[in-house]
Formats: sequence, structure tokens, C-alpha cells
Amino acid sequence: MDQRAYLAVVGMLNSFPQGTGNPDLTMGTYEAVLKDISSQAVIEAAQRFTMGEVHGQSKTFAPSVAEFVTEARQRQEYIDLKAKPRLPAPRYSPGSLAPFQVRQEKRRAEYADRPVIEANVPLDRFVALSRAKQLPTDAIWVSSLGILGPAPKQQAAVE
Repeated sequence: MDQRAYLAVVGMLNSFPQGTGNPDLTMGTYEAVLKDISSQAVIEAAQRFTMGEVHGQSKTFAPSVAEFVTEARQRQEYIDLKAKPRLPAPRYSPGSLAPFQVRQEKRRAEYADRPVIEANVPLDRFVALSRAKQLPTDAIWVSSLGILGPAPKQQAAVE
């Protein structure tokens, strides 16, 4: 355990009420059980205990050596996971149309049979026109195209 980690553990122990134990023996025990854990994990565990961020910890007493080692091992696992190489970010390979343009074309085909009342309409304008009752009751707003249009007339079923 390096000096920074040693000081972090001492600081954590000093932030809780002192017991009657031997501080040198206590720190010797901490050093012995934490020898395989990185200094960064020990520092993070000490900080988490000092700030009261460890789930289930006593807010009035210092953690036992076993509780501290458990938290330090969890911190070490997180550090190891963060150090693993990541997959490369997915690369966008553009086709003839961008994804939003594909959606626009689908909507344009879907709503092609409907007359357009107004084009390039933001949502707030559609809401304002609807509240002012300036639109037919069956009017719709197609967000991907920004158009207002009435719903198609229902055709009677031919028997």
C-alpha cells in the first residue's frame, strides 16, 4: 500500500469515533489484507466509507477490516472493468438516404392521399390552431413531415 492509500485509510478511520484498539496493529492488518488490491481501489473505498456512500455501512462506527476489504475489492473490479479495451464506436456508413429521410419518405407515401392544409408546421402551431378551433376536427399533424392535413374520408364498404 503506497503512502496515499495509507493516508486515505488513516483519514477514514479518524473520521469515525476512536475505539480502544491499537492503531498500529489495526493499520498493519489493513496493509496485510490489502496487499493485492491497487492503491486507487483502497483510496476510493476509503473515500466512499468516509462520505457514507457504501450501502449498509454504519454511519457511527468505522468499518471492520472485512467490510473495508469487500468494498475495496468491488472498487478494484470497477477499475479493472474500466481499464478493459472497449469495442470501437459504431461507424455510420451513409446510404443513398439518411435515416430521417427514409422515415420521411415512408410517411410521405403513407399520407400521400391526404390534402395538405399547411406545410412546415411545428407542434406548437398545430396545438395553437387546434385550441383556436381553426382546424377541422379530423386534422392531423405529421411530425416527420411537418404537415397539417385532414384525415382521409372514410369510404363506405362496398358489398
